[in-house]
Amino acid sequence: MDVKNLSNDFGVEITNFDCSNKIQSDEIKFLKTTMQNKHFICFKNQKLDGNLLAKFTKNFGELEAYPEKDKTKGKLEIFNVSNISEDGEHLSPDDQRVILQKNNSRWHTDSSYRYFPSSFSILFGQETLPEEATGGQTEFSNMLKAYEHLPDDKKTLLEPLHQVHSYNDIRRLEPGLPELTYEEKSNFPPVSHPVIRVHPDRNLKKSLYFTSNTSLEIGGMSLENGKKLHSWLVEYISQSMFCYKHFWEQNDLIMWDNRVLLHRVIPYDYSKYRRAMIRGTVEGNVPVLGPFSNEIRSTV
Repeated sequence: MDVKNLSNDFGVEITNFDCSNKIQSDEIKFLKTTMQNKHFICFKNQKLDGNLLAKFTKNFGELEAYPEKDKTKGKLEIFNVSNISEDGEHLSPDDQRVILQKNNSRWHTDSSYRYFPSSFSILFGQETLPEEATGGQTEFSNMLKAYEHLPDDKKTLLEPLHQVHSYNDIRRLEPGLPELTYEEKSNFPPVSHPVIRVHPDRNLKKSLYFTSNTSLEIGGMSLENGKKLHSWLVEYISQSMFCYKHFWEQNDLIMWDNRVLLHRVIPYDYSKYRRAMIRGTVEGNVPVLGPFSNEIRSTV
């Protein structure tokens, strides 16, 4: 394989590597190390379907099952991130499946609504927008770097705070989505994660950890101040110094580390253009730890 850096802070592009083949153990080790150090990989010119994507994703852990059956592509482990149905129909912008995609234009990290949030997401571009279209890129923001550059007073303010993450609360932001069933709600009750995340596998480095696709406030303070702080965080992490924007080409396969990156899709004309992608998500196996978590306090 050939590897080149995409930016100084994170991201690499890999060519001459076929993700549909059986991956050797030394290659898996290299890719895991690259994810740990660079957080984002783009594999160019791949040929995959849902089954092959699932097979490749399992090299890095167990696959998550998506909460809603009608939002998946063939199997519960492969999410249809598209404005196109499984039968190839270009969906209306008012279709609930497209409304959910529009919510992805808010900064988020996948599966933050789980007690053990996902580690990696792996997204394959089956149909991408033409060059003349506006939007459709996927943008990433580096939360390790964002924390490093925080003013000291903001670090102190954020240390004890948390955010509630709830899959059901997407309906607060997108009221056009139908209510979840009782079973869906009970399978994914709200969870609370610290806004400052500590990473034991990175020598206790800290990063920001929050989202904009389930709620627009930070807990641990008044609702008014929590909303103001959330707005400040969104503006802060949107600075170009923290971000990389991926301009899609058909058959790109991108993989990123949800533990240290936020991402969002840049809005586009959903009624004019087709955009079809499928995603596999690697289960996390550790909770989000903050500065005051017992596991972290015991190491200091």
